[in-house]
Amino acid sequence: MKELIATLVVSGILLMVGVVVFAKVKAAIPTLTEDANTTVNTIESTAYDSFELATVALIVLAAAAIIGILIRAFGA
Repeated sequence: MKELIATLVVSGILLMVGVVVFAKVKAAIPTLTEDANTTVNTIESTAYDSFELATVALIVLAAAAIIGILIRAFGA
């Protein structure tokens, strides 16, 4: 169970670092042609959607940990 909690903490921290790094890289991209800007915006949208899904995965992992604790506590 300790490993699962450590995984949640580390994953949460990595998710936050990933968002910050991606935002900094995106801000550093110079203005390019219209097609290039469209591509950058598409990548940005996809990346942020992925970060949102990763957050849901962490919530599911936390729910699994809680269910595991309840099963151990009440013996099933």
